[in-house]
Amino acid sequence: MRRVSAAVAVGLALAALAPGAVAGPSLWYRASHPNARLEARLLRAIERMLDAEEQSASDPEQASHFSRAAVAMLDLAHLPPPEDPRLACAMARALIGSNLGRGAEAEALLRRAIPKLPEGTLLVMAWHDLGRARALQGDAAGARDAESRVLELAVLPSERALALYERARAELRLGEVASAALDFRRAADGAPTELVRLRARYALGVALERSGDLPGAWAALSQAAGARLPLSRYPTDDPLELPGAFDPPYELEYVKALVALARARQTAEPDERRPHLEKALRHWDLYLEAVPPSEPWIVNARRFRDQATAELRKLRVARAAPAGAGGRRNGP
Repeated sequence: MRRVSAAVAVGLALAALAPGAVAGPSLWYRASHPNARLEARLLRAIERMLDAEEQSASDPEQASHFSRAAVAMLDLAHLPPPEDPRLACAMARALIGSNLGRGAEAEALLRRAIPKLPEGTLLVMAWHDLGRARALQGDAAGARDAESRVLELAVLPSERALALYERARAELRLGEVASAALDFRRAADGAPTELVRLRARYALGVALERSGDLPGAWAALSQAAGARLPLSRYPTDDPLELPGAFDPPYELEYVKALVALARARQTAEPDERRPHLEKALRHWDLYLEAVPPSEPWIVNARRFRDQATAELRKLRVARAAPAGAGGRRNGP
C-alpha cells in the first residue's frame, strides 16, 4: 500500500511539472524573472511531494523516499538559485529530508530565502529547517542558534515544542547538558506527536545522566521505556528502532545501554537483572567501538561498563555457590 501511495504521489508531482498544470505567473513577472513559469511548476510539484512526506511522518524511512523523489526532480530541472523564497524553502526541506548529505545546499537556499520572507509560519519553518540543515553538517552551535530564533518567532505550541527538542539535541552535542535537560523536559511536555514525546524523554534521561542526576535519569528512562508507540500509526512500537532517533548513530548505543541499566535497577531478582546487565554490556561495547576518542562521554560509558561487569561477576559467583543447609543454594 505504501509503495502504491508513493507511486501515486510521484505521478501527481510529475503531472504538476507538465506545462499548463498550474496557472502561470503574470506576463510582467515572467518578463522580469525568466524562470518564473518553471519555478511555479516546480514549487507545486515539490509541495505535493512534501505533503506526501508529511503524511508518512510516522514512517521516517518511507517519508525519506518522497523527499528523494523531490530532490530527483530538482536535479533534473537544473534550475539556478530560485527567485521565489517559497520555492527555495521547499527545495531546502526536500534536501534535508532526503538524508543524502546535502545540508550545505539546503543552508545556502535558506540563507538566501529568509530575508525575503514575511513574518509568519513560513518564516518559522525556514528558521527551523536552517537549524536542521546546520545539524546535518555537524554545526551544533549554528543549529542551536537557529532554533532559538524559532522560539522568538513561533506562537503555536507544536512549533515551539519541536524547536525546543531540536535545540536540546544541539545543546547535548555541545555538552550544555543542563540547558539540554531543561529543553528536553519542556519539549516532552508539549510535543505534538507521541514519537517526539518519547524521544525527548529518552534524551532527557541521557542529559540528566551526563549532568550527574542519576536518580532523575533512571526515572526518565524508565518512563520512556514503559511507553510504546501505537502500531496503528507506526511500523514499530519502539521509538528507538525508527531512523533518526539519535545523532551521531553511536549515541543510540549509549541510550540503549542506559535503558538496559535502568531496567536492571527495577528488579532485585538476580535472574531478572542478569539479562538486562548483559544487554547493557553489549551496547556499551558497540558504543565504545564506534565512538571517536575525542568524545567526552567515553569516561561515563567505561565506568558504567565496569560496574555492570562487576555486578554480573558477583551474580555468577552467587549462582555457582554450593548449596547450604537444608539443600538450598546460598546464592540466588
